[in-house]
Amino acid sequence: MKMFLDFLEMKEFIDKSGLKQKAISEKSGIPEVKLCLILQGRRKCEVGEYASICDALGVSIDKFLKPRLPDKQVMNE
Repeated sequence: MKMFLDFLEMKEFIDKSGLKQKAISEKSGIPEVKLCLILQGRRKCEVGEYASICDALGVSIDKFLKPRLPDKQVMNE
């Protein structure tokens, strides 16, 4: 089963936690600009980056991963 990163849930979690992106950036080692783009869904998040972000947030790596539903196939008759 393919998974995808729910960056909106991650951003909401960060906003509710009161953590600043700068602090997460410093703790994860990911430049703040890249982190910002990831949280906006404008940049792919590499596996290592994702693990570092989860570590910086103190959550398990499956926290923001969601199953990707298969694309609907159109049946032509």
